[in-house]
Amino acid sequence: MEYCFKSDVKPVDLWKIAMLKIYKSYTGIINIVFSVAMVFLCVRFYGEVGSFLRTVLIFLLILFPILQPLAIYSRSVKQLEGLPGEVTINFGDKGLLIDCDGQYEKIYWKNVVNAYKQFNMVVIMSDDRHGYMLTDRVLGDKKDEFFDYLCGKIKESR
Repeated sequence: MEYCFKSDVKPVDLWKIAMLKIYKSYTGIINIVFSVAMVFLCVRFYGEVGSFLRTVLIFLLILFPILQPLAIYSRSVKQLEGLPGEVTINFGDKGLLIDCDGQYEKIYWKNVVNAYKQFNMVVIMSDDRHGYMLTDRVLGDKKDEFFDYLCGKIKESR
């Protein structure tokens, strides 16, 4: 069986992965605790402090729930600018054939490090730091079938 998909990664996809990674870690717990504490501090002291401290309270209140996601989205947009245009990934019996604007790369199944399924995408890791994302928009209703095929091929090659 073979599959062929065009990778269609958008900034929001990178943003979702980054936010998920943050809020699954201790950093995310600290962000939540800090934000809740800032809500209580704003409620308690907003009427009693001057305008400068009100501004500081408001800034700290919106730091993690609003400013951090906006900064991560901005970074995602910049990150996508450095990636190649159209990437087509063919999955066959021997491995992956990646077509990136006319340049080809072959990755054998034994060299695929891992594959995992997120809530809205499948990520195929070619090494510890690099991988290919296939979103639900690209996979459609074949996501589960494709992921089973992918995991089977990776296990088979080990």
